[in-house]
Amino acid sequence: MIYRYLISCIILWMYSTAVDAQSHAMKGTVRDTGMGIPLVNASVVLLQEKDSFIVADTRTDEKGRFLFDGLADTAAYILFLSYPGYAAYSQKVEGRWLREGTGDLGTLGLVLKSKLLREVIVRSQVAAIRIKGDTTEYSAAQFKLQPNATVEELLRQLPGLQVDQYGNITAQGQKVKKVLVDGEEFFGDDPTLVTRNLRADMIDKVQVYDRKSDAANFTGIDDGVRDRTINLKVREDKNHGVFGKADLGAGTNEHYNGQGMLNAFSENRKMAFFTTFSNTGRTGLGSSDRQKIGADGDGAGNYDGKGLPRSVSAGAHYNNKWNAGKESVNGNYTYNLMNIEGDDEVGSQNNLPTGRILSNSFRHFANRDTRQSANGKYVLKADTTSTITVYANGYLSDAESGSYGASRNRREDSTLIYDNESQDDNNYRLNSFNVNFSWEKQLKRKGRTLSLYVNNHFANDRSDGESRSSTDFFGPAGSLDSSSLLFLGKSMHDNWRSNSLKVYYTEPLAKGLSLILGYELGNSATHDDKRSYDLAKDPAATQMDAEFSSVVNSNTWANQGGAAINYALPGIIIRAGNDLKLVTMHIDDRLQQLALRKDFLNWNPTASIEVKVDKYRMLQVAYKGNSNSPERTQLLPLKFNNGQLATFLPNMELENSFTHKLSGSYNAARIMSNIYSGISGNVTLTTDPIAQAITVDPSGNYRYRSVNMNGFTNRAYYVNVYYSRKILPVDLQVGAAVTSDGGTAFSSINNAVNKQRYNTAKIGLELLKSKVRRYSAYLVAQGGYTVNRSSLQPENPNNYFSFELRPTIDIYFLKKFQLHTDAYYLWQQKTRAFNDNFDRMTWNAWIGANCLKNDQLTIKLSCNDILNQNSGYSRTANNTFFSENRYTTIRRFIMIGVTWNFTRFNHIKQQN
Repeated sequence: MIYRYLISCIILWMYSTAVDAQSHAMKGTVRDTGMGIPLVNASVVLLQEKDSFIVADTRTDEKGRFLFDGLADTAAYILFLSYPGYAAYSQKVEGRWLREGTGDLGTLGLVLKSKLLREVIVRSQVAAIRIKGDTTEYSAAQFKLQPNATVEELLRQLPGLQVDQYGNITAQGQKVKKVLVDGEEFFGDDPTLVTRNLRADMIDKVQVYDRKSDAANFTGIDDGVRDRTINLKVREDKNHGVFGKADLGAGTNEHYNGQGMLNAFSENRKMAFFTTFSNTGRTGLGSSDRQKIGADGDGAGNYDGKGLPRSVSAGAHYNNKWNAGKESVNGNYTYNLMNIEGDDEVGSQNNLPTGRILSNSFRHFANRDTRQSANGKYVLKADTTSTITVYANGYLSDAESGSYGASRNRREDSTLIYDNESQDDNNYRLNSFNVNFSWEKQLKRKGRTLSLYVNNHFANDRSDGESRSSTDFFGPAGSLDSSSLLFLGKSMHDNWRSNSLKVYYTEPLAKGLSLILGYELGNSATHDDKRSYDLAKDPAATQMDAEFSSVVNSNTWANQGGAAINYALPGIIIRAGNDLKLVTMHIDDRLQQLALRKDFLNWNPTASIEVKVDKYRMLQVAYKGNSNSPERTQLLPLKFNNGQLATFLPNMELENSFTHKLSGSYNAARIMSNIYSGISGNVTLTTDPIAQAITVDPSGNYRYRSVNMNGFTNRAYYVNVYYSRKILPVDLQVGAAVTSDGGTAFSSINNAVNKQRYNTAKIGLELLKSKVRRYSAYLVAQGGYTVNRSSLQPENPNNYFSFELRPTIDIYFLKKFQLHTDAYYLWQQKTRAFNDNFDRMTWNAWIGANCLKNDQLTIKLSCNDILNQNSGYSRTANNTFFSENRYTTIRRFIMIGVTWNFTRFNHIKQQN
């Protein structure tokens, strides 16, 4: 309740502050000073005089008029006018003019640049933001920052951009998927790797735009596929030199953390190297640095919050262009070593037609994973009409895992079903490689293109280990019925290969109308050699146990062809098409002497329309249909995966299911005013879905079999509505969002059909207020209600409320000091499946002091989980199965650390 009271007070304070100032209008007309003609679509920007912050922007109408509404009469403004070919113009506007009713500025004249004498210098307010077509460009120098600030801190200051505490970026209401450096990828697709490790003072321009698909960029046919992208243009004087940072820390309970990064940039070449070592959850330089509280799984190379980790990582990046930009290469290499050890406990409930099965289990795990990965891309622009690209990537993984556990199953009346004790040890090695080639050619007629893509994937794995499972089974009265031991030695030697050839041809039919034809030939082959040996009967492992072994070959051919029509004119894009795909699958089970052939005819219709109402208002509606063919392991599961308490059964009669997905979105933005709104959502229907039919016998054994739920349709939906704006009188960014998702899913349990209804509705509030070099405060609050109901057990719903609160505060004081604190509060209501309410407050803080010239050295004292409440916890609800997981995770520690930022840039001589 205290958090709801706090939020209510903040909203009331915002309202009371906002009503102190009166709202007024400002208007005027922009004309050519020589001929007196109105200038249509002239850019009109209104800035606050005190800090040049952009309050609002607009364009003049057909009569050269503009209007700003809702202005406060307590501020002073700068009015900035610009028009192609004309000298820019700026004028100071006092707030009292608005109060006195003189907000009509009359006619404002712009002068052609050609009429100005060379000796005359026209000075105007430098625009912090420029609009260039579909690109919004920010001048980084216009925004004040702390010394040694990162790009992430720069982005937080830019109107229209928000960055949360995890480094996720939202630009103009949409999530940013890529951050480029001078138009090139830097270490990969993780934006935070760039934003948290490059210095803000290196950046000249920040460009925000929607990046078109590679096919659209090549063919010139806009297919409506876009990713919100940020491109960082490096300053010329910062693009020739060496820079980086080193970070070391040591703390209580033997915690440690270290990081180093070195960058060497030149005009066309960029090189970077990094290394990290830590047992605090840091596994690299990007968003994976953060600990994902509440995540499940013990990870393979990535830390997700479960267990106590020790990690080492290193990497290198190289990017270069030559031959006048016609040739370029981009490459990355990373090395990761991760050791994780911990315990977890799971309490679960499975609702069956005949009653509930209650389970409790404990497990201790210790895993080690070493992974090396690399990728490289070479691009050759052979001439002005053709481009050749070669791309390769791959990784090598060497892992060891071990676990010991015990589990107990009970009936609803608390009588025992079984007690199980298990132990697993395994060594696993995996190699995976991809080699891709593309050739893209623009033919003589504009819009006529030919593209060829060849993709190849190769992989193999090796493993050996042991699996031991000992179980006592109990009868209906709870007395011991029997005991069983399964002790297996296991080994694997598998190979996979897939190859595909794709050809696309585009033909312009009329203005804005194009035809796209495509054909794809694909082949994939697998060899699964997975063998088990009964060590209880044959300790020397000389005789393979066929009940838990698989030797299977499979070969799949796919022929796919399709056509699409694309109509694109300014402001509208309409696209419709369909693909037909013939799939032939051969599966040969050597041990069962079984050969299976399956043929599937798939079709994939698509249709979409995109309407660009204006530069910052977009409406999109799309439909996509997909035939879903069963996988080979659904048709013929591998016996190698069977265990003492679980068996996977074949179903060679499986057929396609079909999915219809209708999606839509509307987004609107007023960038200069920091107002963003939108709605998005989708509805998905899957007919005859493929689901796992589960059978549980009285002894607690589970049998799984994939089946088509013929005559049934799974439904799913998602909707999100958001609104965000800046409250100017108090300089507070406020955002609100309502989200709902859910649906129905059908499955089979003990030969009875279960209908699962699941829905979650959430409402969220976001507040952001900052003042450069003084403070920054960010608050996210979210509450929701979840409904989860099973038709087989309608009297046992799993419905609950939940609430989250995430405040983050930074305070700068005494010029050299910074105090940071953040917290995460989670509360989840108890349910019929989960007996207790769960709540957790994780509170972190640090204080830092800057030293040396240009604040190059920072000393920090930090405390993680001040209240020592970081309990590992997660909930799972899946059909009729509900589980609650509690596990070991990182808890309170204190750490002292130092960070050294270093730079050495070469002086660039100016050319005369």
